[in-house]
Amino acid sequence: MPPNSDSLLSALVALIADATKVVEAHYEKVDAKPYVPSLDDTEPHPLDAVISDRDLRTAIQTIEGACAQLSASVARPNHIVLNRFMGSYEPVCLRVATEFKIADILQENPSNAGMHISDIGKKAGIEERKLGRVLRFLASKHIFREVSANVFANNRLSIQLLSNNPLINIGLFCTDICFKSAALLPEVLADIEWGFSYEPCHAAFNRYTGFPGPLFDHFQTTEGGARFAVGMEGWNEATEAYALTQVYPWGELRHGASVCDVGGGIGDVTIRLTKQFPTLQIILQDLPDRILQAKDDFWMRNCPEAIKENRVEFQPLDFLSESPAQNCDVYIAHVFHRNTDNSPDHIPSHDWPDADSIKILTGVRKAMGPHSRLLVRE
Repeated sequence: MPPNSDSLLSALVALIADATKVVEAHYEKVDAKPYVPSLDDTEPHPLDAVISDRDLRTAIQTIEGACAQLSASVARPNHIVLNRFMGSYEPVCLRVATEFKIADILQENPSNAGMHISDIGKKAGIEERKLGRVLRFLASKHIFREVSANVFANNRLSIQLLSNNPLINIGLFCTDICFKSAALLPEVLADIEWGFSYEPCHAAFNRYTGFPGPLFDHFQTTEGGARFAVGMEGWNEATEAYALTQVYPWGELRHGASVCDVGGGIGDVTIRLTKQFPTLQIILQDLPDRILQAKDDFWMRNCPEAIKENRVEFQPLDFLSESPAQNCDVYIAHVFHRNTDNSPDHIPSHDWPDADSIKILTGVRKAMGPHSRLLVRE
């Protein structure tokens, strides 16, 4: 007997309604802006930052999941699948908007009146009617706003595409090399050798680029590594990675406690720790190019006082062949996630195959002292 679809739909609607009340209640408590901003609002809202309240986060996730399930439940299945196939155009159009800095151009005239595609096209160097199709497609996805026929303005989502937002570096990475590589995934899976391999050099990325090594080795030989490192600042903001400063009792550590950020890129996470807990001693470790970028650019711009006061050390490290700094109070690892298949000999990782994951963790274990702690962030 099929499940009662009416009950399922009603349950989903109830979930959405209840979660919406929770969201509205939390927004009403914000003194500066006691309301949920509309999509047309381009000004930041205090709750755009890290959401520390668990109830609010859960309510937002419930709305996202239940709305998606409700749409998938009531729409015709072939229409849903067709939309998924056509979804490949969205990252392409996002890349156009980002590469040609459309949000920046619109921000030159941030009034609600918007800007005509002929004017946008001249500034961007794009044929106006083709640009209009791209922007109209994105506006249908709630990114940009079509004020009137062929007149577009920024909105709450497109403002995230401004060139001064670190997030666009991840966007360009995802919509360029990742998107082009992903198109070759079926061919890689069908390959008699690569399809059954977990080596990091047997990925769709390698098939597309022809590069013989892992992605992060490729970053060491191209400008993509620097862009990716900056983009991680936007990634960590969007994924609330900076909640790390709130979920561990850093303030209870001894004065001068050492925190080793293993493979921490340019240190966009630990720089937050440094600012919030100035008694900590940070040791940032990553490959040489990222360490130079961190020391000479990122930290110098964003936290020069930590460098001046010797509260941060920059140390090159290949964590696949070297152990981190010895006897630190806390080690932070960014590349693993929880074992979910109940297999005791399997360590799933979003960056590394099992053998390399074990190498990294073994290196950390060798460096740890009797009272050291390892924080695995995912």
